[in-house]
Amino acid sequence: MKFFSQEEIFLLFFIIGIIIGLIFDFFKVLRKSFKTKDIITFIEDLLFLLISGILIIFGIIKLNGGEIRFYLFLGIFLGVLIYSLTISNLYVIILYEFVRICKKIFYFFAKIFLKLLQLLRKIKSNGDT
Repeated sequence: MKFFSQEEIFLLFFIIGIIIGLIFDFFKVLRKSFKTKDIITFIEDLLFLLISGILIIFGIIKLNGGEIRFYLFLGIFLGVLIYSLTISNLYVIILYEFVRICKKIFYFFAKIFLKLLQLLRKIKSNGDT
């Protein structure tokens, strides 16, 4: 098994912090893009915590042989912080626009589908008489 130096481990956990920031913003964009009930928000929060926890635990076990060190959490904290102060806003804007465009495409095709259903019902009701 390859062992990493403390500097490499710190960098890997810094990257895990950035990934956690990306996931957080992903859920933030979903929350702003879709009006959901409180239970859905609660489930999203649990999912975020679960994913983050798995990333951290997996990192500790696979990258650091199960040893918990202060610098691991410092790396995560700094990764989230640097991400939040630098590219978070750009990522949120891009992701929000992507979701907005996907919603428009979905609604466009949903309208076509509903119009086709109405047309088929009309044809069927005219054929029954």
